[in-house]
Amino acid sequence: MKLKLVNLIALFVALSGVAQAQMSTTIPLDDRVVSGVLPNKMHYYIMHNEFPKERVSFYFPQNVGSILENDDQKGLAHFLEHMAFNGTEHFAGKGFLKMLEKQGVRFGADINAYTGYDETVYNISNVPVGEDWLIDSCLYVLHDWSGSLLLQDDEIDAERGVIREEWRTRRNASLRIYEQTSQWQFKGSKYADRMPIGDINIVNNFEYQVLRDYYHKWYRPDLQAVIVVGDINPQEIESKIKAIFSEIPLAAQRAERGFERIPDHDETYFCLATDKEEKYTRIFYKEMSDKPLVKDENYMREDAMSSLVFTMQNKRFEEFIQNNETALLAAQAGMYSASRLQQNFTLFAVPKPGQSLEAYREAYTEWVRARKFGFTQAELDRAKQNIISQYENMVANQDKIQNDAWAQQLYNYFLEADPFLTPKGGLEMQKSVLAGISLQDVNKAVAQFQNNKNVNITVTGPETEGVEYPELADIESVMADVEAADLEAYQEETNDTPLVPDQLTPADVKETFAIPGVDEAKGYVLANGARVIIYPTDLAKDEILFSAYSFGGTSLLPEDELASADFSVSVVENSGLGAFKATDLAKKLTGQIVSITPFIGENTEGFSGSSNIRDFGTLLQLTYLYFTAPRFDENSYKKIVDQYSAYLANASADNKKAMRDTITRVVNNYSPRAQVLNQQFLDAVSLDKAKQVYQERISNASDFCFVFVGNVSEEMLSQIQTYIGNIPGTGKTEQFVDHRMVPAKGKTERTVVRAMDTPKTSVYLNLSGDMKNQETSKLSMYFLGQLLSKKYLDTIREQEGGSYGVGVGASFSTIPDDRYRVVISFDTDPEKLNRLLEVVYEQIDLLKNGTIDMEDFNEVKASVLNRREESVKTNKHWLTDLVDYLQTDDPIYNDEQYKALVEKITPELLVKTAKKVFDKADTVQVVMSPEVVAAN
Repeated sequence: MKLKLVNLIALFVALSGVAQAQMSTTIPLDDRVVSGVLPNKMHYYIMHNEFPKERVSFYFPQNVGSILENDDQKGLAHFLEHMAFNGTEHFAGKGFLKMLEKQGVRFGADINAYTGYDETVYNISNVPVGEDWLIDSCLYVLHDWSGSLLLQDDEIDAERGVIREEWRTRRNASLRIYEQTSQWQFKGSKYADRMPIGDINIVNNFEYQVLRDYYHKWYRPDLQAVIVVGDINPQEIESKIKAIFSEIPLAAQRAERGFERIPDHDETYFCLATDKEEKYTRIFYKEMSDKPLVKDENYMREDAMSSLVFTMQNKRFEEFIQNNETALLAAQAGMYSASRLQQNFTLFAVPKPGQSLEAYREAYTEWVRARKFGFTQAELDRAKQNIISQYENMVANQDKIQNDAWAQQLYNYFLEADPFLTPKGGLEMQKSVLAGISLQDVNKAVAQFQNNKNVNITVTGPETEGVEYPELADIESVMADVEAADLEAYQEETNDTPLVPDQLTPADVKETFAIPGVDEAKGYVLANGARVIIYPTDLAKDEILFSAYSFGGTSLLPEDELASADFSVSVVENSGLGAFKATDLAKKLTGQIVSITPFIGENTEGFSGSSNIRDFGTLLQLTYLYFTAPRFDENSYKKIVDQYSAYLANASADNKKAMRDTITRVVNNYSPRAQVLNQQFLDAVSLDKAKQVYQERISNASDFCFVFVGNVSEEMLSQIQTYIGNIPGTGKTEQFVDHRMVPAKGKTERTVVRAMDTPKTSVYLNLSGDMKNQETSKLSMYFLGQLLSKKYLDTIREQEGGSYGVGVGASFSTIPDDRYRVVISFDTDPEKLNRLLEVVYEQIDLLKNGTIDMEDFNEVKASVLNRREESVKTNKHWLTDLVDYLQTDDPIYNDEQYKALVEKITPELLVKTAKKVFDKADTVQVVMSPEVVAAN
């Protein structure tokens, strides 16, 4: 289960002092939503939506979280969330999970929940709609969550171990710093002592009745809502909800659900929080204020105003850092939710090592500059245009908004009265609101965010010998200096040059070709040798997805260029294209719905991107420029080196990095081509090499294949011929080189011993080897991985209480050669390591010796078919299939062919595959353990 903490930039929730007022909105729900309140005060919201088709999602938000716990219940709100999956009135044990998994609905992926300070939200997503009994059953699960959990003694005791391991897994540097700063962020409030994960001593030892008391006190219909979104008839679902949920009783005498707020404070609070594994220094300036209790049209205007101000301010931060030699690595300003009733204006700075005050001075200067002089009309016009374009794009593609996205908006409406608007309604409101906001309005607003009240300043960073951190007086002195400084207004830079100034004419099409299995897809070979595939679909109203690749990648590079190759793409992305610096390019693309990302991988290089119909030409122009006019600015290169250097300054204390680096080396049998990020890596990088690598790998159109899927038509081919067709082509093609970066033969074991704040053992197993490519290879490996995952959930998590979760990934690949791989990873109590490794190998042995649980097998099969039904309705699926076919010759299946392939995956085939895989696998076992345990 998931724990919900606040955004890391906002970082810390701050509340105290009970407040009875609740938020409300005057903006009515959209007509598409059927809603009501039952006699027992339970709310319901129902919405018809057809993406994905024939699927429905159920959400059950509770206006209840960890803040309502008594001192002897710390952590029980979260514990109770776990127990909702361990037996209810209508579904004993794991009954409803088994029922849903038989229908292809997966625990963890589709069935989950999270606990926050003020709410707990459950969901069952992607449920097939074909059977009434299944819809009814899901509603009865929600019914039982409301007030009919069994909470049996043995199930409670079994879950203690799972939550202990979740606590152990989550105790990283960020959480430990959070624990320190929360004492100041929540000063004077019990929130400082109510983190959702709770007190592990209470989790281990609470009396059963204490959990039941919390449940019966707070889980009740007046604090709950039923949300159903999907391909359903809302009136029919409403009738079912009334019949099933109205009978849940609501006690006449019940506890008041109050809300808390932190007391105002004149004193500036200051906190320095450090941790041995923290990598960066961060400085936060925060001012707390009340949220508006009524969310009306004026609230929408103020919200839009805030969005405009901080969008423009953060663009200025990006521009300042990108185009100057600074002490800053990053800076950001914004208004972030702190609680139901309060919010924080936050100014956030990340300095380079040893330059904390200089960096904060730079960030604060840019903020004060905006506060004193405001923004320019050009900045405001761009910010407005981007907002409108985003809403227009959502309107164009509103039929592809997922059920879960609608459901999330609805539970935020229930919990916090956030106005619920469809894309069309949102666009109309944004146009109206933005039209009424002038430059004078935003410049007045930016001056009002900082009032020097309820101030909290926090400095966080690595606990490293010799590192000095600024104190409150230092930061206040910097702020005073900046406030008194004679600053100048921001000067707007513009570049009106055309994106592509060259006068290009469409190149000829030399030949055409077909794509087996996709009759509508057409292939073209242009005069420069570039291959282009166009697949028109009507799966989205206004979406074009794009992928391009060529073979070679870093496999063709000598070892001394590999580090620079890792930098090359980032240098271009941060430098810009053609006549445009990166920041100027962002301005040039204002209001356009277009994205493109280059990559240079181990075996391929290329691009991924997307656009709408209107901006398809821009996507092509950017592609042309990435080939013909990439920029390699010295300053941009230095910025990237600075970021890596800052990371490396305390990287030696990062336990996760130590584990990752060991795995990288061992899995690749210590090949010198297996790069790990360290100072030696950084010293090997040069701008000249990065430029050389990029220009070698991304320059020759005749070695590239370009694939377009979505609302693209043959009429657009002329644009493709104009830009793709004019990329230079040498007529040569390349292939990747297989360097056989594979594990050593047999079994390789490594132990990483580390100092740890919380003793934890991390396990990584990699079982791999060569395997002949057959039609069923990929799917068989996926089945094996899923079957193992289910068994480890039952044995390691539930029976042994040994880990919060075991990750299992099983795959088969043909690039650079035909190989299979099974990766198993988990965290655990060091004392349980040996037993859990026994369980891991026991389940592998059972599988290869023919023990396959048919119930598990059928659940995996149902899940595979369920996922296929959903994915084929997306452009992303077909783009992936097309690229896979072009690179590997894997066939593209229609629905009937895919079902026939799935039918070939039998238990007998899986046992045969498991024997081949596990009997001959080369195994890498890496274990990271704490020093104390390792010494024993």
